[in-house]
Amino acid sequence: MSLIKALLSLGLAAAAANAASTKVDIWARLSKPAVRKDFTGFEQLLATHLPETQHNISVWTSGWIPSDCNGYASSHNVSAADFVIYQIQYTDCSDPWIMCYHKDSETSIESIAKQFGRIPIQMREWVSYISTKNRVGTYPPLTHGPTPQVKHVVTIPDKMGWAYEDKGNTIYMRPSDAMQTTMIHETAHAVDLNGGYGGSVLSGSSLWADNYAQDSHVPDDYSATDTVEDIAQSTVVAVLNVNVPGPDGGFATIEPNWRDVFHQYATIITQARNYGRGNSMLVPGENVACAHRIPNSEPVAINTLTRVFKASRPDVSLSKHVKAISVLNEHFGPTNCTIHW
Repeated sequence: MSLIKALLSLGLAAAAANAASTKVDIWARLSKPAVRKDFTGFEQLLATHLPETQHNISVWTSGWIPSDCNGYASSHNVSAADFVIYQIQYTDCSDPWIMCYHKDSETSIESIAKQFGRIPIQMREWVSYISTKNRVGTYPPLTHGPTPQVKHVVTIPDKMGWAYEDKGNTIYMRPSDAMQTTMIHETAHAVDLNGGYGGSVLSGSSLWADNYAQDSHVPDDYSATDTVEDIAQSTVVAVLNVNVPGPDGGFATIEPNWRDVFHQYATIITQARNYGRGNSMLVPGENVACAHRIPNSEPVAINTLTRVFKASRPDVSLSKHVKAISVLNEHFGPTNCTIHW
């Protein structure tokens, strides 16, 4: 790690803090070529070097669903009654994650919980629940507009695997047992777009624009979609780089042209260190417990009997041990993310 540490210590990744401000269209396609076609080879490396977090799984009483999950069920033309709502209690957070899991999901809730638990806690705490279900056909667009302050993960089956992030919720279509790269990518959207780096959107900053300008390439073909996707893919590279051993970091062990994208992933590494709790947001175990979470969406009844008697209504309030995060207003509606696997 000697070279990358030396470069970071010189402040090359953060040099743009004093540079002239650059106007950024975060949704414009990027013109730089990619150093890699995709992230083939990343999945096993990440699964090997990111340890699982111990957890327990419990299930909600039937008849209730988080309101956000209910909305995604409607948007994707599936029945809310076909979702099983799980709570995943990880040992590194006093508050459980609520996962909305469709009964026809292509992988188990245990597989999803294991993969999600590998994400370092200071990144993972920016997401609150997951859900799944499979369907064919086209997908009606979700409405853009002011979004509630929530963080969930949702999984929904489909003909192919793809995912997107919306108002702090992460939606996985046709979830699989090999989504570690995608889970980090989608969590990266949540951190970026909801103020994880000092309360502002990194993808819209001159810091990012000026560091991006110093590189000749983007990490992979999908990174060129726009700046938002470039940051998410660069975060995957950054997580791999700091957790997989190598003289210049784990990415350099599999990509000989790593210097062509260095400023992008080094900026993520630097920001994750600057805004971690005395350490890095990208490394498991760097902080043993979550400190903040975005409030869960409120439970809604999915049948008349539950609605009338309101029996066993789940408690989704945050504990006194975590601080509620207010999602930024800069980001409205879902990302354009359609990353596939």
